[in-house]
Formats: sequence, C-alpha cells, structure tokens
Amino acid sequence: MAQIFNVTCPGCRGTFPVHPELWQAGYDLLCPFCGRMFPQEESPRIVTGTGEQRPGSAWRGGDAGSTPARPPDPQPDAHAEGM
Repeated sequence: MAQIFNVTCPGCRGTFPVHPELWQAGYDLLCPFCGRMFPQEESPRIVTGTGEQRPGSAWRGGDAGSTPARPPDPQPDAHAEGM
C-alpha cells in the first residue's frame, strides 16, 4: 500500500494529502483550500506516510516538528460593520 504524503501549502498553511506517485513525478501541487498551485519545493512542511517530517526548501529553521503559524484571519471591512 502506498504511503501518502501530507503537505503544507505555503499560502494558506492548510495541510492536505498527496499520493506518492504524483510526488515522485514532480508535478506542481494544487492546494484544495486556497487553490494555489506551487512546486513541491515551496511546501514549508512535508510529512511522509511513515511519519518522517521533511522541511521543504521554504522552511526557515526551527523545530521541524512544529506546526507553522497560520496567517491571521482577515479583518472585516470597515464599511461592513455598519450594516
């Protein structure tokens, strides 16, 4: 049975599964949460099916097992508050 990779999107920081055959073929990845397409190397965190954690090239150091911080939630527009 194939060992699925879990990849973190560099845009929204959502984590999603990737089949190893797609990974080995070198395809760009498509985030199912924000729709961003990105090369595999841009993923800040990659977890293999065996649990091995591999920082991608966008990784900036620190604990490889730590979860990257999510970007802050967008603030509502000022004009929407008066509605």
